[in-house]
Amino acid sequence: MLSYLRQVAICESVRGIIKKAFAQSDDVNVRLKANNITTTESVLRAVSLLPSLDTEEKMKDFIIEHILSSLRLTAIQREQLSLNS
Repeated sequence: MLSYLRQVAICESVRGIIKKAFAQSDDVNVRLKANNITTTESVLRAVSLLPSLDTEEKMKDFIIEHILSSLRLTAIQREQLSLNS
């Protein structure tokens, strides 16, 4: 498992990337959801429950999916986000 400090750095990086993608979205509803992105502490609690997240890539993928699912984006909004990021 990655060290806690490394997990925090990865989580902050991923949150920043998602926030930028939201800010660049043409959809006002998506931009508004940027304020509701899950906190680092909340994400790291979820990460701690999954010891299988032993690489940065697995952890990044999990964090992205965790944040996007917590925001309850529609399929169209997710697609637009993918295009913008």
